[in-house]
Amino acid sequence: MKGKVPVIITSILLIIAGWVHLDIAPFHFSHMPGHGLFFSLTGLAQILVVPFLLFTSQKLWVRTLALTLTGGMVLIWLVTQTGYAPFTHAAEPIDNPTIISKLAEAFGFAVLLVSFNQKQVSVTKPLILSMVLLMGTFISGFALEATPLGGDGQGHAHAEGEDHGNEGYGGDYGWKEVFQSLNSYFSNRGTKNTYAWNLPQGFPQPRVPKENPMTKEKVELGRYLFYDKRLSGNGTMSCSSCHHQDKAFSDGLTLPKGSTGMTHPRNSLSLTNSAYSSSLTWANPALVTLESQIKVPMFGEFPVELGITGKEEEVLDRFRQDSLYQAMFVASFPTQADPYNYNTIVQALASFTRTLISGDSPYDRYIYGKDTTALSNTEIRGLRVFLSEELECHHCHGGFNFTLSTVHDKTVFVEKPFHNTGLYNLNGMGNYPPDNVGVFEFTAKASDMGKFRAPTLRNIALTAPYMHDGSIQTLEEVIAFYERGGRNIESGPLKGDGKMNQHKSGFVAGFTLTDQEREDLLAFLRALTDQKFITNLAFSDPFVEERP
Repeated sequence: MKGKVPVIITSILLIIAGWVHLDIAPFHFSHMPGHGLFFSLTGLAQILVVPFLLFTSQKLWVRTLALTLTGGMVLIWLVTQTGYAPFTHAAEPIDNPTIISKLAEAFGFAVLLVSFNQKQVSVTKPLILSMVLLMGTFISGFALEATPLGGDGQGHAHAEGEDHGNEGYGGDYGWKEVFQSLNSYFSNRGTKNTYAWNLPQGFPQPRVPKENPMTKEKVELGRYLFYDKRLSGNGTMSCSSCHHQDKAFSDGLTLPKGSTGMTHPRNSLSLTNSAYSSSLTWANPALVTLESQIKVPMFGEFPVELGITGKEEEVLDRFRQDSLYQAMFVASFPTQADPYNYNTIVQALASFTRTLISGDSPYDRYIYGKDTTALSNTEIRGLRVFLSEELECHHCHGGFNFTLSTVHDKTVFVEKPFHNTGLYNLNGMGNYPPDNVGVFEFTAKASDMGKFRAPTLRNIALTAPYMHDGSIQTLEEVIAFYERGGRNIESGPLKGDGKMNQHKSGFVAGFTLTDQEREDLLAFLRALTDQKFITNLAFSDPFVEERP
């Protein structure tokens, strides 16, 4: 029994390390799938090797695997601190799970070496094989990083370490969500899509629900419906009333008003690239498809937007009796005996909205078109500032779509991050205004107070005012807000210093810019404006006789 003690101790330590890795794996799946896969396989291996270690510890492959899963894991972690490890672009955070797992692995490795030495069992060969295994891990890691396994499809997934400081690993993303993501991915694979997307260079194809395949007929019907005020209960408002093409399909107002004059508590989000949004609206984690989201402004009553509720048949009759729409509905839904219903209207609107894809800004021509003159020196410097670890911008606004709330047809693990940026801190208690509490409205979890979705930064210069409630008027003010690390409201009912908000994301820590760096950053953000997008006739109002 005495000779078994070191092996038993190591086995316990491996189980502890394996449990920690399996516990944190779902969080990593939600942000960086390569990490999630690595930690899942590592955790399973650390636990499954235990019985072999207990009963056949002198076998070469068992020694090799045991040494790799203890000392090798510590070595990999040490390398990650340089920022040159697979799947990552920055040093891994040192937090409680890291400390527990690394101490367990390091101690286990030491015990194994002592044990093998006492038994006069050679460790030279297994250590060499262990190094070969580690090299294979690194090579496969770099290869996997270059594939669109979630993240943004461009080999970037910069959200590592999200809110570790105040929320820990996992958050609301567990193994249930991992399996849901896998099911969603495989259920969407093999779906034939004959629609001609004509996507910008470097852009993956949007994910499209099987029950609503894209067709040019539905897209055109959706465009007409999008601009038609007859789609509101009182005939005074259309979708385009809050989503103007020249403003990248936002409206320029602090807060929009619905068809009955009721004010909405949220600023109108731009529809730019909403085809790629993994969640819709500012703070509802459940709205993950355009089809589900579009029903909210149509039938919602708190607040009323289009105000169709109670006038459903009246609104449908307007389209049934229009000869133009008669032809368009039949062409869009030829297999339906009566295509005039809200399911077909929603599908058509969703189809049109999915085509609102912007990817021809100066930035895109510089990055994807390889046009070295597309960005000025000032804008290039601003890009470098934007990507710097000091500012942390790319952790929430990363990838081709400049938001991590992104999904496409190659996405395996769907992430739906929400962030508290320290915009408010009512009475120093971490609270937000009662009508704008963010994800907390749906979860009632204190840690979700003030969490909102990070919108895309594409066409950001056109979509002022900013934030979920339109309370910041200019890009200059937005940068100043993040530079401070939260907003301080010194008096009135909203008094409080957001910088001290206990629920604030760790990414909003504040930073210092020189005047030149600030101007460079602004120039870069303006270089995300796509002029073709806001003048594209395919997205324009079909009821205007003289188009621009």
